[in-house]
Parts: sequence; C-alpha cells; structure tokens
Amino acid sequence: MNKKSLFIILITLLFVLSSKSQNVVYRTTDFNLQGYPKTVRYMKFVSDSSLKQQRVSYIEDYQLVFNDKRLLTERINFINGQRDRTSKYEYNNRMQLISETIVELDGRIASNTTYTYNNIGRLATVTEVSYPNSRGGANRVERKEENTYNTKGLLVEKLVTSDNTYGNKLIQYFYGPADSLISTITTYPNNSNVEKLTIKRAYNNLAMEKIWTRNDKQTRREVYDYDNSGLLITKEVYSPNNKKLLTYTYEYDEHFNVVSETAVDTKNVKSIEYTYEFKKDKFFNWTKRTMYDSWAVKYTEVRSIEYFDKTHFYEDQKDYDTKRILRDDIEKTSNREREFKDQPVNQH
Repeated sequence: MNKKSLFIILITLLFVLSSKSQNVVYRTTDFNLQGYPKTVRYMKFVSDSSLKQQRVSYIEDYQLVFNDKRLLTERINFINGQRDRTSKYEYNNRMQLISETIVELDGRIASNTTYTYNNIGRLATVTEVSYPNSRGGANRVERKEENTYNTKGLLVEKLVTSDNTYGNKLIQYFYGPADSLISTITTYPNNSNVEKLTIKRAYNNLAMEKIWTRNDKQTRREVYDYDNSGLLITKEVYSPNNKKLLTYTYEYDEHFNVVSETAVDTKNVKSIEYTYEFKKDKFFNWTKRTMYDSWAVKYTEVRSIEYFDKTHFYEDQKDYDTKRILRDDIEKTSNREREFKDQPVNQH
C-alpha cells in the first residue's frame, strides 16, 4: 500500500463521525510521521519571532515520546517553556492501547482512562476516571463508553454514561454498500433531541455529502469533491435552509501536505486565504510549517525530531502488519552470500 492509498484511507476515516475513544492517536502514523521517531518536540507560535518572544506567545508546546515499535508512550506538556502535566500510555502484547494516565507535575493523577477489547480485537469499553478539582482526591468523576458490534464486527451502538449526566448519550451506526458508514443517530436521555448525520458516498467509498439534522431539521450540509488520487480539493458548506455559504479549495504538495486553503462566498469574495510553507528532514517529515494569512505570517510551527537508529523499514502496510522486515531480510541474505564466498574452495 503506497502513501497515496494511505492518504485516501485517512481522508475516509476523517469523514466518519466518532467520539474521542474512536480517534485514539497513539502511533507515529497517526501523526503522519515517517521513519522511527524517538522524540518529537512540537511548538506553535503566533509568528516567527525570536525564541524569547515565541515562549511568551506560544499556543502549543509539548513533546511526544515513542518506543521502537512506533507507539506513543508519553506526551509531556510545557507552559512558558517549563514542564507541566504528562500523559502516559500503556499497551498490551497486541500493541493495543490499554491505559492512558494524565499525571500532574507534583505526581498526582488528574485522570486515568482504561481500554478493553472484545474477542476479535475491537474496542469494547473506555472508562475514564478523572479528578477535576482535587486531583487524585475524593472528587471523582467516571465516564464510560460501551461499544456494541454486529456479526461483521462493525460498530452499531455506542453508549456513553457519566456521573456528569449532561454528556450521556446513545449513538447508533448504520451501514450501506461495502459496509460503509452512511448514517448515525444520537439520542440523549436527559432531553428529547435527536441528532442525525447522513453520509452519501461514491463508488470508492469516499464521502460526497454529509447532512447534519437535529429533530428532523437540517443544521448543516457539506458537499465534497476529490481529485483522481482521492485528495479532497473542494468543500461546499450550506446553511440550515440549504443556502450555499462558502466553498473551500485545497492544494497539496508532493507529500500530500496542504499548501493552500481558500474559502470564497457566493460572490467569489475570499473569506479565508491560507498558504503553508514547509521545511522537511530526510524522512520528509516537516520540521517547520509556516502558515500565511494572505501575505502575513499567522502561525509558525516547529518540530525537533530525534530518531531511533534503525536501518530496516516496512515496504507497505501489509508488511507492517505482518512484521516482515525487508531490509533485514536483504542484509541476512547478503551475510549468507558473504559467508558462502568466504568458505574455502575444495581442491580435488
């Protein structure tokens, strides 16, 4: 599977409505990182000013730590350049996330989330216990998600319950041809609201239209178009009364990074005109991304990436899943050839 196919899959997944637990980000590929990153220090600033000014005007500042299996083990947050709370991740022997713990700088636990899986490896439950005020004390709030699947292994229901009943809800998932998600219905036990998302898909499973309704009244509609590679190139946004509001247009570089994003109204007046400039390392992971609003710098993001000293690689997703390492195989073959050549020739 090449990068282009992976990007198409990513775009498809982004169009699936799901909760936090269905979007657990813990692999290097989830961050669109190639190679074997060991640590990634990320900082986002209002503008490309000096480092001293950047620390004052930061928007985000954190460090990601990965193991040599490309799994996220820690996310360390920084405030004004100083270390703050840390998220720690644990996995089972199937490399499935089983625990996420947020720890304050003083060592007290802010929250702990545990994940369980059913007998076919699907996410079964997500239980989050948080301590919003006392941080590890008596003020305890529990939130739980329970997933139900059909005989094909497709998610059909998600029940969310919490001590804070405001967030309680039931989400039902419905599928069409090729088992593609075509709609979700969300109901709430503490009110009569019924929210529905309807997705119309093309033959290649990409979402062409999404319609959101609440109590049978449309709240939003979006229409999508793609190029031959499956990259999203336009998005049209409509109002509740189905009046077109904006048309977004996207352009990409050779590594599928968005380099241009514009939005125009029905009179072709631009309301958004963003462009992105990248600096990349030898793995084509970007180390600096500058966002321009028209001609002025709006945001600057930098990533300092340290890699594991690994020489092998996976050719495609199938090889990654089966753990078949190509270069290691080549090196072993080369070693065997050298051993054969080094053997003395029998003289008769």
